[in-house]
Amino acid sequence: MILKKNVKSKSLILTSNLLLAIVFIGIISLNVVFSYQGQKKTYEEQFLGYGTVLERQIETNLSLIQEASQIVVNQQSPTADAFALLRNQLFAMTDSDVNIPSVYLMLPDKVERDGKKFLVNLQTEIDIETTLPGTEYEMNATFETALDRAIKDDFTITPSYTDVEGTWVTYVSSIKDDKGKVIAILGIDFDYAVVQKSLSSMLWSNIIRGGIFSVIAIVIIAFMVRIALRPLHRLAEVSNLAAQGDLTVTLPVTNMNEIGQAASAFNIMMVSLRELTNSIQHSSLEVSESATNLQRSAEQTAHATNEISQAIEQIAFDSDTQLQSTKECQKAMTEMAIGIQRIAESSTVVSELAVDTTKRAESGDTIVMSAVDQMQTIEVNLSSTVATMKELEELSGRIGDILSLITDVSSQTNLLALNASIEAARAGEHGKGFAVVAHEIRKLAERSMSSSGQIGDILEGIRVRTGRVVKSLEHSADEAHIGTKITTEASDSFRAIVQAIRQVSDQVQEVSAASEQMSAGSEQIAASLDELERISSSSSLHSQRVAASSEEQLASMEEVASSSEQMLELAGNLNNGISRFRV
Repeated sequence: MILKKNVKSKSLILTSNLLLAIVFIGIISLNVVFSYQGQKKTYEEQFLGYGTVLERQIETNLSLIQEASQIVVNQQSPTADAFALLRNQLFAMTDSDVNIPSVYLMLPDKVERDGKKFLVNLQTEIDIETTLPGTEYEMNATFETALDRAIKDDFTITPSYTDVEGTWVTYVSSIKDDKGKVIAILGIDFDYAVVQKSLSSMLWSNIIRGGIFSVIAIVIIAFMVRIALRPLHRLAEVSNLAAQGDLTVTLPVTNMNEIGQAASAFNIMMVSLRELTNSIQHSSLEVSESATNLQRSAEQTAHATNEISQAIEQIAFDSDTQLQSTKECQKAMTEMAIGIQRIAESSTVVSELAVDTTKRAESGDTIVMSAVDQMQTIEVNLSSTVATMKELEELSGRIGDILSLITDVSSQTNLLALNASIEAARAGEHGKGFAVVAHEIRKLAERSMSSSGQIGDILEGIRVRTGRVVKSLEHSADEAHIGTKITTEASDSFRAIVQAIRQVSDQVQEVSAASEQMSAGSEQIAASLDELERISSSSSLHSQRVAASSEEQLASMEEVASSSEQMLELAGNLNNGISRFRV
């Protein structure tokens, strides 16, 4: 039982560690797989690189390949120097350091016999009986597929395949002449067993390193998880204490992560439980006191019930007197209702007249406001006219100054013409024409002086009349301003009248409404008095029933007293139950 409890208490840590272990193992496994595939891809790219380089080297001897190909096709004896040179070059291409054990040339045409497919050897890196020029090489399915792709795409590399001599990957390339015709197939065998051994070694190395790293990481994370979840153990202990009745316990909150938030929430919950427990204790005391008071009240109610029974008899006697008084009140209320109805009708008529008067006053106020606007417009126009006339008066003065200047100029011109005439007389015959001109100038100057005098007289008349007009307009403007002021005051008076009439109308409407309400109220009172008469008639009968009910109530109060004793006992039990909690 203890072991099972320990396992359950540690299940969260174990689950976390197992989950992290699975995640790390998955990550390491993916890393190993990707690394393995990447290294495998690197080897394939190296094979392609070596194949491309060797293919370029063999293409430098294209003429030798063509010569050897013709000899083999024609089934001649392969004794020409071309085979020796090709064999030496192919042998030079082999290299154990770069994992190339075999390089060879074959004719591109397939030979089919007995359901099998063969290629004819053209030359290999060494001459042995099975690989001499003209001998046949039986193709497997992998090599045949690679051959077809090499003829179509110029070169390819086979997947790994196994034969009696080992496991291989072959670079297959088509050798073409100057016209683009395939004359030979170049094959380069790579010992894939060495590659597999290297890949296997790298794979196990990565697995071991990943395993060691995973173990170290899992141990470190398990230790950190154990430290992080340690506050949960304290939370469980404190929760057990709280379950046993100790509500004073609290948890220290050192951070605000999820565990810190849980601890904070636990502290808040404990505060709420303490407050709830205190509230229940307080309520228990109040219930106990209420039960005591209820028992006391029940005794007092029983005593009061006896007094009520005696009072009922007096009520029955008073009911007859109340019935007579009710009939008299009903008659008086009927007469009062008729008078109130007449008041309501008169108030309605007055209200209608007040509304009509208000409308007429508002119309008059609108007319007065229009007159105020018109007077203000007249005042503005008069002010503008006065300003214009003053400007005209100033212009007349300036014209007078100009005429004075013209007059002075004319006088000087006349004087100069006189001097010119004197000088012309002195000149004799030579000055006659000049004298005539001087005479005409003097006449023109005199006419100018005469015209200037007339214009001056006219301007003086205009200036005098303009002054009179200005004074008249200023007086009119003052009168218009006074008229505007009076009209404005009249408008204010109309507004006051309209406001007063509205208030009177509102009050009349209120009186009318109140009268209608009073009329309706009097009718309700009359109806209530009818009901009161009926109630008074039945009050005597009800009084007897109340007396019987009083006796029943006395019995009920005795039962309430018994129930209050039971409630007091229950309150004591509740208080005993709450007392086991320590707050």
